[in-house]
Amino acid sequence: MANDTLLKLIDSAAKGNVFAAAQLGEGYMKGTFGPKNLEKALKWSKYAAKRGNDHAAELVAEIEKKMK
Repeated sequence: MANDTLLKLIDSAAKGNVFAAAQLGEGYMKGTFGPKNLEKALKWSKYAAKRGNDHAAELVAEIEKKMK
């Protein structure tokens, strides 16, 4: 994924876009943005999950399982 796309997603998520936050969580978990980063994946997934994104809630459970 292009770096400018990542920056746009981060900016959008930081402004409250729940879908963008979920995309960031999944991307960091899968390594879409470079090396996998479970801490960032968990941060963005929790942000989206707390705002009602069901997919992000599933990601949180998956990421927490991987971190154990």
